[in-house]
Order: sequence, then structure tokens, then C-alpha cells
Amino acid sequence: MKTIILQTTQLAIGYKQGKKTLPICEHIDLKIHQGELLCLLGRNGSGKSTLLKTLANMIPALEGTLQINQNAYTDLSTKNFAKNIAVVLTESLPENSLTVYETIALGRQPYTNWLGTITTKDQEIVKNAMKLTSTHDLQSQYIHQLSDGQLQRVMIARALAQDTPIILLDEPTSHLDIHHKLNIFKILQKISKETQKTILISTHEINLALKTSDRLMLIHKNLITLGKVDEEIVQNKLKDIFNSQDIHYDAKTRQFIF
Repeated sequence: MKTIILQTTQLAIGYKQGKKTLPICEHIDLKIHQGELLCLLGRNGSGKSTLLKTLANMIPALEGTLQINQNAYTDLSTKNFAKNIAVVLTESLPENSLTVYETIALGRQPYTNWLGTITTKDQEIVKNAMKLTSTHDLQSQYIHQLSDGQLQRVMIARALAQDTPIILLDEPTSHLDIHHKLNIFKILQKISKETQKTILISTHEINLALKTSDRLMLIHKNLITLGKVDEEIVQNKLKDIFNSQDIHYDAKTRQFIF
């Protein structure tokens, strides 16, 4: 039986403006398993980032409950939450005066003492994060010297160094060329399988998501569908979301044809 690592019950996501509540999705019941790679897909403005930021505890849920390893979000301190979920955001850039090694080592902050002293154990975790993301050769370079593809691998390595059971990523391949996009997805797929970390990616890279994810999370018309690519409900939802005169989903090849 697969271990449920993250669960939502009757979750409602959205925003509050004064006394008004602006829900985007409601009645969200999710069970996300340990060690799976999930891709969150939907059209622009469908609520992908809102859902991701709610799961990341960056914006409050409007209603419902969220649990990590059967622990309610509300029962976790900020420090303990940082030991459970790591987040990689597109706008999250480090100070450019730091080296790659120093940036990745920042992931150990939830575990270090008030001086931020890195122990031998911390060093080993950072070293392993660099190995999994192929960033070891970059460790002495400064962040501002990196290409976009290199920088994204470093940010993933920093999240890995945080050593959480869950990693959330918002559009990790934006601004990258096709070769770097594929490389990032392969790295994330490798991490989920070798470390049994649960990885949820919000992405517009539909075909890469179809080929690499264990399950898809589809958000459309205030509803969320979670399932494997070959499940009929997922197939129909993909067509409903993305099919148009210019693009259609081909179930046999599991890709969109332009």
C-alpha cells in the first residue's frame, strides 16, 4: 500500500479582499503518495500557482484541512514545516554574491544552530544534493555567473539539501530551451525514484508532463482531477482543457499534436 504523504480534505483555495472571499477551487480532496512525481496542469489563470502556494503554506486556505504525514499544517511550527516541504519558485533568486555551494547549503537552515554552522552531516547532504543535480562542478562559481539552466539546477539542489519529504516547484523550466527543459524533468524524475521524495511541479510543459509524471493533477473550471495519464477521466479532462482548432490530444501517443 502506498504511503499518503500529503492530504487535503474539503480544501478551498483563493483569496480574500477585505470582507469578500474569492474562491478559485473548492471541495478539494487530494491524497498524494510518497515518492511520486506529479505534474499540475491547467490553462493560464486556472489557479495552479494559487494551489501550489496554498500547499506550500504561503497563502492560507479559505476552508478545509491540509496534512503532512498525518500532521495538520496548523500544528506545525515554521521550522518544522520547513523540514517537511521545500519550495522552488520562479521568482525565488538568491543573492548574487553567494557561490553555488553557499546557495545550496542555505537549504540546511532549518537544521543548523543560530550561528548557521554547517556540520559534517550537513556537508554530506549538500554533497549528495549536488550529485543528484549535477552541480558539483559549479560549486565554486558565483550565482550571477550561471546560465538559466544551471541556476535552476542549483535551486533544485538547494531544495534537496533541505531534505524534506515533499518538494514543490512552480514552473521550473520557464525561460529554458528544450534541451534544458528535458534535463530538468529527467533530474526531477530521477530524484523522486532514487530518494522517494514526493515532487509536485506546476508546469506548462504538457508533453513532458505526460511522459514523465506518475500522475497528473488537472485544474479546470474550479475543479481538480488527479489520476494517471491512461485513466479515462484524465484523458477526457486533458481534451476538455486543451483541445482547440490548433491542438488536440492523441491518446495513443500520449501527446498533444500541433
